[in-house]
Amino acid sequence: MLLSVFFFSTQDVQVKYLTSYYNIFFIIWIKSITQLIVVFFFLIAKERKNYFTSKNYSIQIFRACCYATASILYFFGLKNLEMSLAAALSFVSPFIVSVFGFILLKEKVSLKRWMIIILGFSGVLVITRPGIGSFNFASFFVLFAAIFWSLFQILSKFLKEDGAFNMLMISSLVCFIFTSFFAPFYLENIKNLNVFIILLFLGVWGALAEYYMIKAYSAASKASFIAPFFYLQMIWYTFYGYIIFSEIPDFYTILGCSILVIFGIINLQLLEKETN
Repeated sequence: MLLSVFFFSTQDVQVKYLTSYYNIFFIIWIKSITQLIVVFFFLIAKERKNYFTSKNYSIQIFRACCYATASILYFFGLKNLEMSLAAALSFVSPFIVSVFGFILLKEKVSLKRWMIIILGFSGVLVITRPGIGSFNFASFFVLFAAIFWSLFQILSKFLKEDGAFNMLMISSLVCFIFTSFFAPFYLENIKNLNVFIILLFLGVWGALAEYYMIKAYSAASKASFIAPFFYLQMIWYTFYGYIIFSEIPDFYTILGCSILVIFGIINLQLLEKETN
């Protein structure tokens, strides 16, 4: 899981850097192509067959579209926000998953968990400080990305019989097709060979991040053991933000992030107890 967090963070810092050279739709399109190729050859090497089969293609396609939409929105937010701020806001996702689980999967949510979810959402208000002059509307991109990312996670529960590798392959293919609709309007020339090589590697980092995430969830006895590792992204984001973009998180970002992390872990622990 540590490797997954590292590769996701490396991918995101490169996206933020590349937005100075290329349009976001072009970046995501190239990332989709390289990720699809990497995943395809990986599955061939594993001698896996029928990796495009599914018992529910409609959910698979909608799930992949949620993934693509979340990526587009998050990268737009990342372009205009400090890395640590974008990471902190994305930590709202576990709470949204709990809400969607209640609505879509009819999962039981105790009064105690509802209180924890509400307290967790307060961390977003601390970070964004709406009504104060420092509010950045790019925060909405990250928050809406968290909604679509949460939908992506919830829909995965409907596709357990398809298998993780089939979900990875189909989501990579649909993401490529989805972004191809925008690509003709944003095609760009290679402005710098070194920068373009960095762009090509986005798909490699994305594929590795998802692969190690799948491995982690497969090996762990409990999902609640894995989920808190995602919060370690904040460390990589802060490190990359400081080294590459000279960004230093302010007091409110650290405070709001702490609220989201603490109540996020409590929410996961309560979920584990309720399901048992």
